Amino acid sequence: MRKPFLTYFLICAVPLLLLAELNYWNGTRSVRTTVESIVEDDLHSFTAGSNEVLEDRGGSLLRTAIAPDIQRATNDPSFRRNAQAELKSEWDHGYFQRIALFDRDRRPVWFATSKQQWELWDATADQAVRSQIPPPDERVWNAQGNVLLERPIESGGNTGVELAVPLHNESGLGNEGALVGIIDLKEVFSEAFRLVDSSSNRNDRTGPFLTVRNSSGKVIYSSEEGPPETSVATASSPMPRFGVTAEVSRNTAGFVSAARWWGVVGFVFALLSALILAFLLDQHVRKRSRGMARVEEDLSAIAHGDIDRRIELQSSDDARAIADNINTMTEQLRAQIAREEESRQFESFIRLSAMLTHDLKNAIEGLSLTVTNMDRHFDNEQFRIDAMKGLTNATDKLKAIVARLSRPVSSLSGEHRRPANTDLVPILKRAVAMTAEPVRGKHTIQTKLPASLYALADPTRIEEVIENLILNALEAMGDTSGTLTIEAGPDADGAPSFAVSDTGPGMSRTFIDNRLFRPFSTTKKNGIGLGLYTCREVIRASGGSIDVQSVEGAGTTFRVVLPSIPHDRRN
Repeated sequence: MRKPFLTYFLICAVPLLLLAELNYWNGTRSVRTTVESIVEDDLHSFTAGSNEVLEDRGGSLLRTAIAPDIQRATNDPSFRRNAQAELKSEWDHGYFQRIALFDRDRRPVWFATSKQQWELWDATADQAVRSQIPPPDERVWNAQGNVLLERPIESGGNTGVELAVPLHNESGLGNEGALVGIIDLKEVFSEAFRLVDSSSNRNDRTGPFLTVRNSSGKVIYSSEEGPPETSVATASSPMPRFGVTAEVSRNTAGFVSAARWWGVVGFVFALLSALILAFLLDQHVRKRSRGMARVEEDLSAIAHGDIDRRIELQSSDDARAIADNINTMTEQLRAQIAREEESRQFESFIRLSAMLTHDLKNAIEGLSLTVTNMDRHFDNEQFRIDAMKGLTNATDKLKAIVARLSRPVSSLSGEHRRPANTDLVPILKRAVAMTAEPVRGKHTIQTKLPASLYALADPTRIEEVIENLILNALEAMGDTSGTLTIEAGPDADGAPSFAVSDTGPGMSRTFIDNRLFRPFSTTKKNGIGLGLYTCREVIRASGGSIDVQSVEGAGTTFRVVLPSIPHDRRN
């Protein structure tokens, strides 16, 4: 046989044989478990049957004890012959070893030790006869009412159960004697076991087998045939009412041999199935290998960039479906590449438009604030000076926007000028004068600025960040009078930082985490959603960080931390 076939055979045979082994093991275990369950049922049936026989004999003895002739016979000898018939009937229908009738003085007045020996008590009886009539249970002399007393006894190596019934006078108050019977356990167990044995097939030698031992371990009853020494399932249980322990067993060999036979059949079936599967798999793989070699060759060419390659196979080839799917995927890939090229061009245009629109919007808002306040403060010379500076700055920004329109590639590249050692204080003052001072009549403007604060940053882009943060703070407070605070200084680590705070409505934690710095995400009716996103990108490009703290209903603070250079390197 060829090596591939042997490989396929092993691949198929190993799991099938493991499954057959598992089935074999599970089958034998299930058989043993089933036999053990049967033995438990046998033991339960035997103990229940024994108890039922004992209860039946006890009830019969109790009925006999309340017969008038029996009660009178204890103290009136003339009734003793009449009572003998009833006691003989009880003997014939019971499983007794001995029956004795005692008077009120606890002396036997009548007894029977066998079917042939029915005797009235005689004081001349020899000691052998006397020993066969043991004294009854002491409880019977003080018992009230018609009760049956049981106790297991062992006498002369024999084991039995004593049943005692007190005999009362007609008033029911006095104890006139006792009727005592000793049950022959061999007869009881034989009858109970006969019921269990009748439901079993003894031809296969599986059992059940019964052994009953007394408290000293002596066998007092066993079935005719004992179990084999091996392959036996056994269950035992004490029988307190009888003072013995019963043990029931069954031979498991017959059950297990059948399970083993079916297990061998399973192994043979697994080997045959492995041979058939290996043959079919070998033929199938050989047929597909030729087509797969062609697919592999063309697929390698496609992987190296030849996406115009098509895989051509005959319709009868098993690999034809794979080739058709690969051809479909390459066609979709070519179409996707074309669409992505168009999308990149369109996205570039959209991004440029959005960025320029945002910068243009900020410049217009600055001009709008100046124009809005011009009517009220035009006579103020300082206002006119600041307004001229603001108009000049706005004009410069508009020119810069036009310049960026003429350089779309560099505008979209995201590049920034190299950061320089920049004093942030003049930039902050200029941004406040242009964007915040025009609304001082509506809002309170507070500034906390040091004499100077140097940081590594692009001055132009950082000024745009500051203006954007101030404009956002003013828009957040809206028409409601509030307080705008701009402060700057070194943070706890000595790094230069500045903060813009407002007393607006604040923001939720969910909004901050999920939407605040996302591009094109805004809550403003006329907003674009690029302001804070652009601020964060500019600050990151400078090697800094921006953080926000906001309390709903109280206000928001944006804090920017920028890098700096050591003092001895600033020049």
